[in-house]
Amino acid sequence: MKKKAISIVCIILAFLMMVTLVVSVIGSLGALAAGGQDQIDALEQQKSELQSQQASIQTNIDDLIAQQADVIDQKAAMDEKNELARQEIELINEQIDVYTGLIQDKAEELEKAEAAEQAQYELYRKRVRAMEEEGSYTYLDILFQCRSLSDVLSAIDMIGEIMDSDKRLFEEYKAARETTEQVKAEYEATLAQLSEKQETLEAEKAELEEQIAAAVEVINQLQDDIDAAKAEYAKAAAAEAAAQASINAIIAQMQAEEEAARQEAAQNNQQYTGTGSTATGTYIWPCPSSTYVTSAFGMRDHPLFGDERPHSGIDIAGSAGSEVLAADSGTVAVATYSSSYGNYVTIYHSNGDYTLYAHMSSLAVSAGQSVTQGDVIGYVGSTGWATGPHLHFEIRVNGSTVDPLSYFSNYTLAPDA
Repeated sequence: MKKKAISIVCIILAFLMMVTLVVSVIGSLGALAAGGQDQIDALEQQKSELQSQQASIQTNIDDLIAQQADVIDQKAAMDEKNELARQEIELINEQIDVYTGLIQDKAEELEKAEAAEQAQYELYRKRVRAMEEEGSYTYLDILFQCRSLSDVLSAIDMIGEIMDSDKRLFEEYKAARETTEQVKAEYEATLAQLSEKQETLEAEKAELEEQIAAAVEVINQLQDDIDAAKAEYAKAAAAEAAAQASINAIIAQMQAEEEAARQEAAQNNQQYTGTGSTATGTYIWPCPSSTYVTSAFGMRDHPLFGDERPHSGIDIAGSAGSEVLAADSGTVAVATYSSSYGNYVTIYHSNGDYTLYAHMSSLAVSAGQSVTQGDVIGYVGSTGWATGPHLHFEIRVNGSTVDPLSYFSNYTLAPDA
C-alpha cells in the first residue's frame, strides 16, 4: 500500500513538472507577443513617416498643376508618390504578417494549455478510478492492519501523503482548467482585435492600390504628352537646323560678295564703302521695353529633356508687341518664319558677323533691306518654339556664336537663367 501511495505521489510530482514547463512556455510566448508588438509599432512609425512624405509630395503635385508646371515635373512627382505608396504597402504586408504570427502563437499557446489540461485531467481521472476500484477499503483498514506503533506512525504519514497528493491533484487540475479558459479568452480577444486591425490594413492597402492605379493612368497620359512634346521639339530642332543652314549659306554668299567687291575696289584703286549701311562695330540693346534676361547664353538644363544643351543666344522677357531694334547697322539677310525661330530676322554686318532676332510677333523689314542701328525691325512675340513673349537674340562673329551679354552691362539676369 505504501508503495502504491508513493507511486501516486511520484506521478503527481511529474505532472507538476510538466505543468511548470507549460507555464514557462506560455510565458515565453507572452514575451514573443510583446516583441511582435514592438515590431508592429516600429512598422507603424515607418508607415506614418511614408504617409507624411506622400502628403508633402501631393502638395507639390497640386502646386505644380496649379502653376501649370512642366509635365515632366508632374510625372516625376507622381512617380515618387507611387513609389512611397508601394513602400507603404510593403510595410502593411509586414504588419499583416506580424499579426498573423501573433494569432498563430496564441493558437499554439491555447493548444498547449488544452493539452496540459487534458494530461492533468487524465491523472485526476485515474486517481478517481483507483479510489473506486478500492471500494470500501478505507484509511481505517490501513491502520487496523498495523502491528506496532511504528507501523501506525508510518501508516499515518502515508495516509497524510495520499490525502495531500489527492488535494494537489485536484488543485492542479483546477488550475490547468482555469489556465486553459484564460488562454482561450485571450486567444479569442487577440483574434478579434488583430483580425480587426488586419481588415483595417487590408482596406488601407486596397485604397493605396487604387491610388496607384489612378496615378498610373495620369502618368501614362503625362508620358504621352511628353512624347508628343518631344516629337514636336524634334521637328522644331530640325527646322531650326535647316534655318541655320539657310542663314549660313546666305551669310556665306553675302560675305563672298562683300569680299569680291573689296577686291574689285582694290584693283581699281578705290575705297570700299559697302553695299548697305555701314556697321558701327558696337551693339545697342535690342529690346528697349525690358532688360530682364530669363535665359543666358551657353549650356543650360533643357526644360523638356532634362539634360544640358547649348543655348546659342539670350532670351529677353520683353512686352508683347514692343519694338525690337537693330543692334547695329547692316543688311537684312533673312526675314522669314520657321517653326523653331518663329518670325525672325538676321542682319549681316560685315566680315561674317551677324545678329539674329527670333520669336517676333511680326516683322518690319524684308530681306535685302539696309538698316541703321536702332531701326525698328519687328515686334516682341511668342511665335515658333516659345512659351511666352520674349526676344531670342544672338550675336555671331565669323559664323561662331558668342555671348551677347559680353557686349552689355545694363541688364538684369534671372536667378535661374
